[in-house]
Amino acid sequence: MTTSLQRSLNRVIAVLGTALVVATGVTFAAYGGQDERGAAPNPAAPAAAVDEVDIKDFKFVPEAIAVKAGTTITWTNSDAAPHTASSGSSPLPDGVFDTGILKTDQSKRIKVTKPGTFAYYCELHAFMKGTVTVT
Repeated sequence: MTTSLQRSLNRVIAVLGTALVVATGVTFAAYGGQDERGAAPNPAAPAAAVDEVDIKDFKFVPEAIAVKAGTTITWTNSDAAPHTASSGSSPLPDGVFDTGILKTDQSKRIKVTKPGTFAYYCELHAFMKGTVTVT
């Protein structure tokens, strides 16, 4: 597959994923921010002090991590589908870090040296998002 065709397909997938997220949000809002039991959602979890992120069930686990500058973070794809962890906001990665496409059971280690808080997402499934805070 050509790089141009692959990029086009990735953008189409990202747009479809975004549409799915929006539809889910509209449905959630229609129920007043409650789940099917009438319970309020869990608040966002604080950043975990870990250097490993597992990709499973179309989520980054944990979604937010905090590490010291110079730490090497490992992303491991435990899903059946391929995924990326690309810094930036969909559909535009910012180039701070990028795992490239990870197939099932593949891992990528990336050393982070620049302090700051960096959003990242899966370029193949734009609804998948995470955050790395580097101190």
